[in-house]
Amino acid sequence: MQGIVKTIKDKIDIIDYIGRYLPLQKEGSNYKACCPFHPDKNPSFYIKPSEQFFHCFGCGVGGDVIKFAQLYHKISFGKAVKMLAEEIGLSIGSKQTEENTQEEKPSIDQIIAYVETCHQYASLTSYFADRGIPTSLIDKYKMGFDVENNAIVLPIFQDGQIISYVRRNLDDNKPRYEFPKGHKAMPFNLDILKDDLQTDVFITEGIFDALTIEAAIGLPAIALNGCENQNEFVQTLNRIKPQNKKFYILFDNDEAGSKAAKQLFDKMKTQYEVAICRWEGTPYKDINEFWQNSQDKCIEFLRWQLKAAFYPYALINFAAQYVDFLKSDKFKAISTGFKQLDDVLNGGFVAGNLYVFGAKPSVGKTTFLLQLIDNFLQQGYECVFLSAEIPKEEILTRIFCREYGLKKVSVKVAGFDFYRKLRTSTATQEEMQEFMSVMQDYIMRYAFKLHILEGQRLDEVYYVLDRLQKPILFVDYLQLLQPAKPYQSDKQRVDLIMQELFEIKNRFLIPIVAISSLNRENYNKDKDDKDVMAAFKESGSIEYGTAAAFLMQRDHDRVVHDNYKGNGYTINFKCVKNRYGSIGDDITMRFWGGIYLFEEIADNDNSL
Repeated sequence: MQGIVKTIKDKIDIIDYIGRYLPLQKEGSNYKACCPFHPDKNPSFYIKPSEQFFHCFGCGVGGDVIKFAQLYHKISFGKAVKMLAEEIGLSIGSKQTEENTQEEKPSIDQIIAYVETCHQYASLTSYFADRGIPTSLIDKYKMGFDVENNAIVLPIFQDGQIISYVRRNLDDNKPRYEFPKGHKAMPFNLDILKDDLQTDVFITEGIFDALTIEAAIGLPAIALNGCENQNEFVQTLNRIKPQNKKFYILFDNDEAGSKAAKQLFDKMKTQYEVAICRWEGTPYKDINEFWQNSQDKCIEFLRWQLKAAFYPYALINFAAQYVDFLKSDKFKAISTGFKQLDDVLNGGFVAGNLYVFGAKPSVGKTTFLLQLIDNFLQQGYECVFLSAEIPKEEILTRIFCREYGLKKVSVKVAGFDFYRKLRTSTATQEEMQEFMSVMQDYIMRYAFKLHILEGQRLDEVYYVLDRLQKPILFVDYLQLLQPAKPYQSDKQRVDLIMQELFEIKNRFLIPIVAISSLNRENYNKDKDDKDVMAAFKESGSIEYGTAAAFLMQRDHDRVVHDNYKGNGYTINFKCVKNRYGSIGDDITMRFWGGIYLFEEIADNDNSL
């Protein structure tokens, strides 16, 4: 077939052939006509005799004499070849129908003929240039353009010979990738494994990523043509057993690519020198997109991988990332909105840390958490509240009652009994209108800033955090959460939950604030007891994994009453663990239960 195609193009002049069907006008060294493939009043169909091809600048069709025969007579490639071959007295042998021919697995000769034909039309598409692939590589790998199918053709070589190809369809209504009938996806450029002169080898997912690396730094690269070809690649690798090579896995910059890279790394690490290239701080989805947007930076990135990929934990790999961290909002402490608490914590909460507040029931720990949330919302942060116990309706009621109570107190009107009025349906119409106004105002301010999840697992938290810019996570409370892994005891359950929280805080580099239940035996120890942290011990790794832990205790001897706020209970916060400051500092707050509000007070202040 390859020889017949070449003979046809050698013996049938494209001008003579097309001239049989179209009136041609000479223009310089070329010819033009009205295109027969679309409505055309002004000639846009051009033929270049020196290169024996045609192209229409109106509809975009183009090709050689065989392509014209296909399009004009509306027949297949095979029928066009047969028709033209018979015209010059050649026989193509088989008389079977086109349908039967299509069902057969194409021979290597047919694949080569197809690839070489498409290679001749590579210049008719801008796709390679758009992807940043130079002509030198197009010619080296005999890449081409299938005009009839509007597809890019990427040959697969073995021992220097074409054995298959990948067809990248450009039409949206077709599968993105196709292969010759009876063939499957195969890795690209495996011949590199036999090249003793090339010691550094990149491995990518797609062919255009491999071509990008060669275009950028001159190193031919291997493409798996899909991560599902890992096993086939490793089998070939183990059969060839290349010596003195270093492999650099550079898969796509997403979660799936990272996971696949680790899988391939694990399959190779015992027998070969292999490293995973890291994308930290790089915004592009793959190396070809990087190349299209910034060639100089892409070259710098690839050269850096050659130098640093095998030393992933070296200080130099973190330097640029750390500078960015210093300049970001994540470096500075975030004020909690409570001055005394900020002083103890040396400024507030720090990104990438876990803070725990422990208390018995009825001390106000959920109310305190909700007030922390409000303080952070006012600073522009996004707050994610995972409630394992209280339904979201109750959470919202407490938030809105606090807001309503503060409004009433500000105008010297009692607001501490409104929650009871809501529950007993005794609020006046005027009060309900005011409450609804407060609620609507709050919703307008924080419509997409506050996110409330109900449940006992952390799965959904990842989904929410992935979509936020400045999030802080709040958990109420630790002992009710269920880990993803099975457990044998309550202590192990909480330890597993802590592991999941550590993963979240490190992955998203955010503060996490959680409520914990306490060891009742140790809860009422004297406040000067140095082992007051024992109250957290039944919670396992809470004792060791937190940046700061506070014990909330109610002073039953210090209860005050306010005509507008209601009863105020004195709550002492004992700092029993503090990674960034000293421990033993007490913080005293007044808890106004009627309006769900905490206020800081001096330790010796028994008044309002």
